[in-house]
Amino acid sequence: MNDKENIIIAVAPNGARKMKKDHPEIPLNAIESAQTAQACLAAGASMIHLHVRNPEDNSHSLSVALYQQAIDAIHASCNERMFIQVTSEAVGIYSAEEQFEMIHALKPKAVSIGLREIKSLKNNTIHEHFVKMKDEDIHPQIILYNQDDLDEYHAWLDSKVLPGNAYPILLVIGRPNTEGSFENSYLIKENIEKIKASSWMICAFGENEFPAAKLAANLGGHIRIGFENNSVLDDGSDAKDNAALINQIAEYLKSENLKSADYTQTTKLMTPDW
Repeated sequence: MNDKENIIIAVAPNGARKMKKDHPEIPLNAIESAQTAQACLAAGASMIHLHVRNPEDNSHSLSVALYQQAIDAIHASCNERMFIQVTSEAVGIYSAEEQFEMIHALKPKAVSIGLREIKSLKNNTIHEHFVKMKDEDIHPQIILYNQDDLDEYHAWLDSKVLPGNAYPILLVIGRPNTEGSFENSYLIKENIEKIKASSWMICAFGENEFPAAKLAANLGGHIRIGFENNSVLDDGSDAKDNAALINQIAEYLKSENLKSADYTQTTKLMTPDW
């Protein structure tokens, strides 16, 4: 599960809510997403966590057509060397069934799924959706916000709600909620070794993004970086664009003699053990 020789640097360039007023380089359409992906690939990223927006008002969307347009543009700009993961995030707009409807209609290479957003469904329904994703060769990554989420993920594995043995997971660091959250202090070897995951990745917020990323990388974890959660460099200055944030962590990995993953390695690491 831990391989310090192939660390994924994933860019999360826009998220569901941020607008140009938050940063002028937030990509909000397919062309801008493709340009961002190309720049981040050159800076050291091998994966993009993709959101799409409604063209009318730039609001969050799970439109299959908009996703396909963005995916095609990114493939073209990156010569199919950027691993594309779409989000299924509900943002209070979509139901769990609508999230899965998008996944099965789009059939993306990869998708992120928040455990807490789908746990309202019956266990057999969740199981059926994941079996269908396996059959369709869709690579899900499960998003976990805190220990409660992690415990439920493990329970789903043990009870075979989730088919197979382990999945790529994303630990969200430092997003407080009523149930608590993961913090930097969680990122120690003893905790990571208890997780049943085919690969693990973190994202963090604001000025903590880079410190948390360094902790994860030194444990062999993978890293999600970008304007979705942060636009400030480690020195406190505003990042010019997403590529500046990617370059910062890529240079850190080089300084620590840690090797970043390429497209082929990323594809393997983002594949569930199912």
